Amino acid sequence: MTRNPAAVAIVTAAEYLPWVLVAPFAGYFVDRWPKRTTMIVADLLRCMLVALLAALLATGSASIPAIALCAFAMASGNVSHSAAAEATIADLTALEEKRLHAVNGRQQAAYTGGRQLVGPPLGSLTFSAARWLPFAIDAVSFLGSALLLAIIPAQKAPRGRPEGVWGALRASTVYLLRNRDLRMLATLTAMANFSINMVMGILVLYATDPQGLGVTEAEYGLLLAAMAVGGVVGGFIVPWVTGRLGSRTTMIAGLAAQGAAWFLVAATGQALLAGAALALGFVGVTLVSVVVMTTRQKQVPPELLGKVISAFRVVGNGPAPLGAVAGGVLATAAGLQTPIFVAAGVTLLAVVLVLRARVNSGR
Repeated sequence: MTRNPAAVAIVTAAEYLPWVLVAPFAGYFVDRWPKRTTMIVADLLRCMLVALLAALLATGSASIPAIALCAFAMASGNVSHSAAAEATIADLTALEEKRLHAVNGRQQAAYTGGRQLVGPPLGSLTFSAARWLPFAIDAVSFLGSALLLAIIPAQKAPRGRPEGVWGALRASTVYLLRNRDLRMLATLTAMANFSINMVMGILVLYATDPQGLGVTEAEYGLLLAAMAVGGVVGGFIVPWVTGRLGSRTTMIAGLAAQGAAWFLVAATGQALLAGAALALGFVGVTLVSVVVMTTRQKQVPPELLGKVISAFRVVGNGPAPLGAVAGGVLATAAGLQTPIFVAAGVTLLAVVLVLRARVNSGR
């Protein structure tokens, strides 16, 4: 529709905003409504929205504001759905840590496989046939998700505390800030998301630059596939890794893998080595994500879980767009390798923080 960078930026910003503006309120209602119903409603609403966008595209009536509005609404549905899903997993596994690691890992593997491995090529293929077609297929996928969710055993809606929205937000924020483990994990997640987005924002430029990795656009697609494969593998091996290393050491290993991956990508001009490093790095991303989810599920009372998840995400996901901006600024000022090296440094600093906290706690 447009090659205007400002228009593209508007749509991207609309997709990020719900993680800051909507997430706190979504958590409040997730803790007060039946979780299965919340997920089904979120899926059905997203089904209708993306079907409407497909219709607008098919009739030539789509506009940048319409796409931005749809992006905001779709991300808002994801905020509510994902918080309810994490709380549902906690309910269905009876908070047994080994089962939590296994179920969270498989769910993360499925999410990564769909979002990064299967979805993009399928979207490109169907888009080349008709611009509206991938959106129509997406609408059907949300309907299928809602039907599958109907199979999940219904859970009783938790009893909400008597405080209103602002009181609940204050309580969840205080709980997050007072819990040392959750506070540390939120900080580490923020650092990891900042560094990942520093890299991902300029990776395509570095990879296709003759002075960088020098790959073609098709070969760049293989680098993205390597990341997705790493994420899927990480989801399936996380129970084995945590069973042998424990959660804290797994967190250290996952962050170290990310830092090493960014360093190797920046330091080498070899596309194959960079691809292997990216796969390893996204194994680490999944390991860290699953440890974070399991810790939240184990440590937060059920009646607060949705709200604390949302408060956690505001802190952990908030720096993501800042990382993308910082990566672009650094790349413009000091070259494409610079933000990747800086991302490695930020991630390895996170490793140091975990090690320091481990020493201080005597664990």
